[in-house]
Parts: sequence; structure tokens; C-alpha cells
Amino acid sequence: MRLTFIILGLITSILAVILAILPLYILSFIPAILAILFGLLGFFKSKKAHKPTHTTQLIFLLTIIAFAIATYQTVYSTTEVGDTEQLELREESSLEDSMNELEDIEIIDSDIAD
Repeated sequence: MRLTFIILGLITSILAVILAILPLYILSFIPAILAILFGLLGFFKSKKAHKPTHTTQLIFLLTIIAFAIATYQTVYSTTEVGDTEQLELREESSLEDSMNELEDIEIIDSDIAD
């Protein structure tokens, strides 16, 4: 059981570090919390069985790194809005095209009705 908790802790802590680096850094908090839980369970099982706790210390180190990176990105990331002028011009031209097509359809419908 101790080995299972250590392996799960390592997997979730590595996943947390990877997610903290990616643009989906908000999702890294979930595996980081799980890594702490698995690390604590592995640590207590290791202490109880008088086994070395070096691997659980690695789990905690990786989790702290993931928390630090994700927190940094959360605090210092800014959302940038692109150039909205091009979007507005494209929207206006699309609206004009739609109006022209609608007028063409109305002309065709009136010709057919006559």
C-alpha cells in the first residue's frame, strides 16, 4: 500500500508540474492537491514501516514547484484583447453582404410572384 501511494503521488506531482507550465495552469491545482494527499499517506506509511522517506520528499518538492509556478502564472498573467477594429470591419462587411443577398432574394421572390 505504501508503494501504491508513492507511485500515485509521483504521477500526480509530475502531472501537476506539467500542467503548471502549460496554458491550462489552473488545472494543475487539482493534481497538486492529490499529490500532497498521496505524499502524506506514503510518508506516514513509510514512517510506520521504518522505510526511507526520500521519495515522498521528492513528491513534496515537485508539488511545491507546481504550486509556485501555477500561483505565479495566476497572479501575473494578463488577458490580452486583440485588435477589435479588424473584427468590427469584418462584422460590418458581413452584415452588408447579408443585406445585399437578402435584397437579391426579395427581388427574385417579387419577380416570381409577378
